[in-house]
Amino acid sequence: MRFRSRKMESKYRQRRSLVAQMLEDKPVCERCDAGRSTDIHEVVSRARGGSILDPANLVALCRQCHSFITQNPLVAEAEGWSKHSWERDDE
Repeated sequence: MRFRSRKMESKYRQRRSLVAQMLEDKPVCERCDAGRSTDIHEVVSRARGGSILDPANLVALCRQCHSFITQNPLVAEAEGWSKHSWERDDE
């Protein structure tokens, strides 16, 4: 397992509880409205300046939809499931 700093480990502890709460609050996939939510997707990824702790940046998805979004970035951007930092809605 990869080493994490204390600061990052603290963020991931917070994220684990946030993920559990989101999956409980949103049991159905937000993309297909059919599958059971199992994954949390970051609309603005960390690499693009997104936060892993901002609920406005997170969506609950089924595994199939999450895989599709990851494997088809151009379609994901066109559908609004993946954005750049300058496209965030919270600004």
